[in-house]
Amino acid sequence: MAFDPEETSKLVENAIREIARANAGGAAPAKAEEKVPLVEAAALPEKKGKHSKMFSEVFGVKVPHDFAITVLDKKSIPVEIAELVPTPDPTYNVQVEEAYYLLLAWENNDKVLMSGPKGSGKSSLVKYCAAMTGRPFIRLNMNGDIESSSIFGHLVVEGGATKWQSGAAQEAIQYGAVLLIDEWEIMPPEVGMGFQNVLEDGGYLFLKEMPGTSKEKMIIPHKNFRLVYAGNTVGQGDEMGAFAGVAVQNTATIDRFQTTIILDYLSVEHETQVLKNTVPSLTPQAITKMLQFANLVRTAHTQGNASLTVSPRTLINWGRKIVMLGDVKKALQYSFINKLSTSDKKLVLELYAKVFGK
Repeated sequence: MAFDPEETSKLVENAIREIARANAGGAAPAKAEEKVPLVEAAALPEKKGKHSKMFSEVFGVKVPHDFAITVLDKKSIPVEIAELVPTPDPTYNVQVEEAYYLLLAWENNDKVLMSGPKGSGKSSLVKYCAAMTGRPFIRLNMNGDIESSSIFGHLVVEGGATKWQSGAAQEAIQYGAVLLIDEWEIMPPEVGMGFQNVLEDGGYLFLKEMPGTSKEKMIIPHKNFRLVYAGNTVGQGDEMGAFAGVAVQNTATIDRFQTTIILDYLSVEHETQVLKNTVPSLTPQAITKMLQFANLVRTAHTQGNASLTVSPRTLINWGRKIVMLGDVKKALQYSFINKLSTSDKKLVLELYAKVFGK
């Protein structure tokens, strides 16, 4: 049977009418010109108890739709991980929108996937939000040969006796820390499968190698446990060929994330403030030119003309070397240019000359 667009359109319209009639209890569907609300009013978390504060109060910013977030004190944190609460970095300039949705996800106990280019501030954002809310923070950096035992735990011999040594993931799950799985796309499949059940609503960690009964091997997540995966892709593979080792991930894993946050490079205004905070000796003129140059290189990278880009991390390193050496070009050479291939060096030096002159 040939595809008939007009006939298909009529079928879709009829189906929509039937669904509307069923939802209205058999009542006639609304007229086309009537505005039918698709959702009720937003039900954001409200302030409750001594461990609850408004997002705007904690981060010192105004937001259109404020909501309450959980802020822990050390007395409420198990002693095993109480010392893992990070200290807020006074020079950090938070990405407000991304922090807003990360904290909203944490209030709903969502499993979060965070993606963005290198140096866009993924791990820094998670750590800062943990610091501002008093949550213990554990970061696990993945690599291709990492073993399950180093993450979940393993048996060790001490004093002639065998005992179980907890892994970082077990401690985060059992005692209630924020667990950041960084560079998650490089994680070996067998390690990734170890987290599959943890990613489920109502899931748990099962330590099959640990001695004891099945009940004892079952680690039920603490109410304060939060899980964030971070990487340069969203698990669909590396479309640019810029991230070695990144592979297409299991779609069953990707489907388990309830919130996905995409970080891009900071705006010019935001990045300017970051450089002012971290390298206060830089002049405004130097910062302006540095960001002009960085954005030219980033554009070239996006277009496939340069293999490396200038991340905020590179900018800060470059700025610090400018202050030490008193020479903008030498500072750039030893912080960035010397990493480049011959063809990339030629392009980058041309872009440098456009901004700074010869």
